[in-house]
Amino acid sequence: MNYKRLYEIGKHLLAESDSEKLLHAAIDYAIEMSGAERGMLILFGENGEVFFETARNLKKKDIENPKFEISRTIINTVREKANPICLRNAHDVPLFQKSKSIDRLKILSVICLPLQYQGRLFGVLYLDNRTVRGAFKSETCSSMEEFADLISLSAYRALERKKLSNRVQDLEQELRQEYEFETVLGHSPQMVRVLELVSQVAETDATVLIEGETGTGKELVARAVHRNSQRKNMPLVSINCGAIPENLLESELFGFEKGAFTGATKRRKGKFEQAEGGTIFLDEVDEMSQALQVKLLRILQWGEYSPLGSDVTCQCNVRIVAATKKPLNELVQKGIFRDDLYYRLNLIRIYIPPLRDRKDDIPLLADYFFQNAKARLSKPAERISSEVIEWLIEYDFPGNVRELENIINRAVILCKGPEIKIAHLPPEITKKFATTEVPFQLFKQAKKNVLENFERSYLLKVLKTSRGNIKKAAQLSGMHEKNFHQKLKRYGISAKDLKK
Repeated sequence: MNYKRLYEIGKHLLAESDSEKLLHAAIDYAIEMSGAERGMLILFGENGEVFFETARNLKKKDIENPKFEISRTIINTVREKANPICLRNAHDVPLFQKSKSIDRLKILSVICLPLQYQGRLFGVLYLDNRTVRGAFKSETCSSMEEFADLISLSAYRALERKKLSNRVQDLEQELRQEYEFETVLGHSPQMVRVLELVSQVAETDATVLIEGETGTGKELVARAVHRNSQRKNMPLVSINCGAIPENLLESELFGFEKGAFTGATKRRKGKFEQAEGGTIFLDEVDEMSQALQVKLLRILQWGEYSPLGSDVTCQCNVRIVAATKKPLNELVQKGIFRDDLYYRLNLIRIYIPPLRDRKDDIPLLADYFFQNAKARLSKPAERISSEVIEWLIEYDFPGNVRELENIINRAVILCKGPEIKIAHLPPEITKKFATTEVPFQLFKQAKKNVLENFERSYLLKVLKTSRGNIKKAAQLSGMHEKNFHQKLKRYGISAKDLKK
């Protein structure tokens, strides 16, 4: 065997972080090294479900339908016994002589190898040849076993990334349906990482600190943490610590007894008592006075508090999710925020990036707000011009997602025709872009228009080919069905109109 070549392949596969590219490369190398006619990699989930499969010289339908092209008998045998199979002629082996697929497909030479990690079989590498008997010599089988061992770690990591990606997609879909999370997230890598962190910490009782500028959607992330926690059927109580005067905030948080102060004619529950068994969201916790910080620290340490005007110590079972628009570590250094409270709150930190750092989300969010405003305000606008989207992408949005929503609402109100145009944008945007920037804008927009025209034309063509069947169209285009749906929505294309 050419070990130098194997070493080069190993370096390439270990360096590849994209799961799909890694597995495609692995099967290409396997066919190259073995001389196989066809090949396939299958990865299995913990419950036996197929998580990923990639092939060469096999059509997608051939992979999915057990009646087509490959011998499931051989694959299932390797999967059950975790032993490699290398056959010069499958028809000569008694175990497989009764296999209808082997007989019907005239399969001659076969290599099928288990992929294992820490003693657990998580996939198989399948290679065959239907035209040459004895295509795989004994040294070829040995070489491919070494190759399977080499790629096992990379393939296992690819499987884990795929599983994590699936979990995040499921969570993302649930959050979007439950809380219309498009108003915060979009699909940028930064916000996917936020979702990953939410999915990891939600089921615990860990205290969570959410940091981000005003308007980034910190409360919706807090709701996501609660909704996906074991406390989801208990109350979620929110309070903005910066919106309530200091002398009233203590009674709002901890409640008060009758006669505690002038006007306290009856006992009143505080937010912590209202949230018993559930979650309390303390927004703008950075605005809390040091005196109240001490009392919040007591709850975090011992789960204890006392209502205003009471000598009774109450116990509470509440998960705390706090949010701040200012970095708490900087406030600690300035002596404004207690360091012991900071370390208690900062067990799990979720940072929500500003909109200017995730500009890829701006077109999606703008369309979401546009559709909502158009329906709510009953306005004639049908679309946002590509020039407006371009200008929005160039704008820095100091008010973040909330500012974008206000800008789109304003534009829909002012628009009297079918299209939102530059004239409908507020002065803070239109004044920012001087005429000196127009050549750059025109070039960039021309490039964007070419891409959009191509995408729209391609989507219509592939949908026409599939007769409006979105699942089939996504498969033909090599796109994930979810992404295909998003593209259709972006361009206002209805698959129903193309069905015959």
